Amino acid sequence: MIEESFALNYLPLVTSFLTDPKRQSSPREPENFLSIHNGSDSRNIIKELRDAPSGSIAVVSISGAITKHDQECGPDGMQSKAAIMRECFSLDNIKGMVLKIDSGGGEGTAMRLMSEAISDRNKPVVAFIDDFSCSAAYGIASGCDYIVANSEVAQVGSIGTYLTIADYEKYYEQKGIRLVEIYASLSKDKNKDYFEALNGNLEPLRKVADKFNEMFISSIEKNRDGKLTASREVWGTGKVYFAEEALKLGLIDEINSFSNTLNIIV
Repeated sequence: MIEESFALNYLPLVTSFLTDPKRQSSPREPENFLSIHNGSDSRNIIKELRDAPSGSIAVVSISGAITKHDQECGPDGMQSKAAIMRECFSLDNIKGMVLKIDSGGGEGTAMRLMSEAISDRNKPVVAFIDDFSCSAAYGIASGCDYIVANSEVAQVGSIGTYLTIADYEKYYEQKGIRLVEIYASLSKDKNKDYFEALNGNLEPLRKVADKFNEMFISSIEKNRDGKLTASREVWGTGKVYFAEEALKLGLIDEINSFSNTLNIIV
């Protein structure tokens, strides 16, 4: 569940690993995705939430590709961020949360994990779109109590699902490698959809995409119930909207600054 132009930004990195198998990545540094605010006054980034002043707002950054687990060469995953959210819900000194989102999406399972954490909230959770909230990133935003975009040209939407598979046969041929795969006698359906797609039959994998897509769209209809001004046939086609149009469709609630968004939580 990712907006394609956003996904394509990662191609140079993927290509560098494919063309240089010995490429070494730097040791992973955890992302500083949590900050504490009091009104418009930003506090220092902290590691112990219980040390935050009473009445604080916890801000969790969601940027880059959305994944379930922490990335070796990127941001922390939704598993880590969902755990922080639940900790915030358990503390009386945190009066609310803002999810500061700048992402084109990512894994559907990661979106579901974060959405489940948001649904457990016992205090306000506001989504602030920091220029870009598409596909799985918007799926996360839709579960919040209120959605604010930072400008009229912020991009919102890409509500849809697609799968990409790769055929490496010619690549391996050029390397002088011939792969022979031997399946157990009863494993006649193992990887069948993948090989059907390679042979031109896309329908089995399309059914997989349709299953995830229905879950995605249904969750947005539930999350934005009473706010959407159009049916899924309008906003659920995968189109990306500028904030002004997203506001008319009910995909967001307001266009405003980050400091003003902090003041929404009372």
